[in-house]
Order: sequence, then structure tokens, then C-alpha cells
Amino acid sequence: MKTIIIAIAALGLATPALAQAPAIDRNEAIFSAEGTKIGKVEKVVTGDDGAVAAVRIIYRGKFITIPAATLTATDKGVTTSLSNADLKKL
Repeated sequence: MKTIIIAIAALGLATPALAQAPAIDRNEAIFSAEGTKIGKVEKVVTGDDGAVAAVRIIYRGKFITIPAATLTATDKGVTTSLSNADLKKL
């Protein structure tokens, strides 16, 4: 039992801390990884802790949800690390 607890603790120390999602507001412009404007933020989805978990946008006529882990706030809006090809798959 002690070995399992030590192994779990070691794994916890070895994993990197998750990056904090940027502050995002509704109606902000959102850009793909290639720099193409793909729309605007229609809804900011928050987790139980109140942090941004994802954003919803209308892309090519349908709602898609983009995870917060892929988002970066910039001076011109929000950029996702997802490519246009990745976005088409959502």
C-alpha cells in the first residue's frame, strides 16, 4: 500500500501544472492558428470552479466548442492553437 501511495505522489509531482485559461469575453474576435478570423465568441463556458473551460462559436453555420487549453488572449482578440482543418472536425 505504501508503494502505491509513493508512486501516485511521484506521478503528481512529475506532471506539469495546467496553464490558466485567458480572460475571455463574449463577442471577442477569435482567430485560428493560421491567423484567419473564424468568428466571435458566442458563449464562454465555465467549469465548476468558475474558470473558463471552453468557448462556443458559430463556425461555418454550426456551433462548435473550442477548449480553453487551446486559447491565447491577444491584443486583437483570442487565438486558438487549432488549425482550420482541426476546426472543421469539431
